[in-house]
Amino acid sequence: MTTIAKLNYRRKLAGLPLIRFNLLRLNPEDMNDLRDAYTAMYEISDIAVGDRRGYFSLARGHGYDQDLCHDDNRVFLTWHRSYIYSFEKALNTALQWKRKDKELELTLPYWDWTQFSQSTHAANGLPKVLNDPQYKNAEGVQLDNPLHRAKSLYRITSQGLEGDEQYTQRFPNAFKSMISQLKNDIDRYMDNPNFMRFQEDFDFGAHGAVHVYVGGAGHSPLPQGSGDMSSVISAAYDPLFWLHHSMVDKVWFDWQTLHPDANIPTFVQQKVVYDGRIGRDLIDAENSLKYIYSDNSVESAIAATGTTNTLPAKSLSAAASRAKELSMGLIEGGFVRAQLDFLRLHPPKESYEIRAYINNPACNASTGYEDESYCGRLVLFGHGTCHGASGHCNPAMAVRDDYDIRTKHPLRYEHTRYSIDLTRGLRRFIGRKKSVDDVKIYLLVIDAKGKAVPPETLKYDGCSLRTFAKK
Repeated sequence: MTTIAKLNYRRKLAGLPLIRFNLLRLNPEDMNDLRDAYTAMYEISDIAVGDRRGYFSLARGHGYDQDLCHDDNRVFLTWHRSYIYSFEKALNTALQWKRKDKELELTLPYWDWTQFSQSTHAANGLPKVLNDPQYKNAEGVQLDNPLHRAKSLYRITSQGLEGDEQYTQRFPNAFKSMISQLKNDIDRYMDNPNFMRFQEDFDFGAHGAVHVYVGGAGHSPLPQGSGDMSSVISAAYDPLFWLHHSMVDKVWFDWQTLHPDANIPTFVQQKVVYDGRIGRDLIDAENSLKYIYSDNSVESAIAATGTTNTLPAKSLSAAASRAKELSMGLIEGGFVRAQLDFLRLHPPKESYEIRAYINNPACNASTGYEDESYCGRLVLFGHGTCHGASGHCNPAMAVRDDYDIRTKHPLRYEHTRYSIDLTRGLRRFIGRKKSVDDVKIYLLVIDAKGKAVPPETLKYDGCSLRTFAKK
């Protein structure tokens, strides 16, 4: 079976962004990978407390280690994006070490705390996979659940606790009552186009509420009897912390999709955050950090990746059509937006239009927009013929390194973001079905004269279909 770690390794080889999935979408094999990775990080810290691959080394960065901790609310989102990125990489390294397998690329799932189902959640509102103290492994052996609690360096060193009191605690008795409000909060945040107001509302709203209501208070040796998630200095030792902040990052990621032109203040972009990363390098997670989020099932991502999204799309014979075929595999309905993203598309000097058609291999320049198979377009406004001194239109001469922080050349393709909105077309095609399989998208490139040109006229590394579920 193809696991998330194996799927993402294939995507990495193909130059595609890795995928972070909903925790509750994980298959049993993926849950075992996640548990084993956490366990391996704990083991590394037991061997050497200061090992940067270990759990203690990462968790102490959130308040306990004052040289590392987040100290400015204006960079709340960039700091935590860098923080969980570092944790994710350490998590994968630990799994590779545990399994003795380098061909793994485990990503950190997100816990969507706006969801609740009696089949998957405990009575207190937490997912059972996080709440249950034990679980059964593939052999049916009952084991301690590494996602339920972890040793805390804060408890051991600062509080001098021993035995069972070294482990994190939660008292989420009131959490379930907060879930509907959390969903309302996120819906409200998404409508705010101002980055700083969005960030502030989110930080001191839903984000903080999850910390306080998951941690709670009860029979705890910590000050005020609080659970570990309730305090900044102890929160990151709770295994749930990372899954919570993956969700926080996803909310920002989705907000960025809705507000792509939002102004990010210069201070946020220039501020150095966790692990020495600079804010501006963390804004575009898909292209800079190479990951995206998915609300879909793991199986649908495997189907899409395994067909064409990781491979060059094939062109039909010139006699039949000039369209490029993309096999998208299984597509689930119920989305609020669907878009086809182009990976590292080279901005053209001439203007072109890319039209997308569903299951219509015979589409051509005269097929038009009224055809029932038409589902969207992308118009590329060409740069035009070169002017200015030699090299002005040569992106290869504008490579930047760590010693040159000027803006990138506008024709550099590494940072381009182009996509086609397929929402209406795919909705019409899927209709009332829950999902459709073996979907093919045909891309037609039209020049300024209205003629179809060879697909190879435009250069890009691949395509990836993304759908966004309603919150």
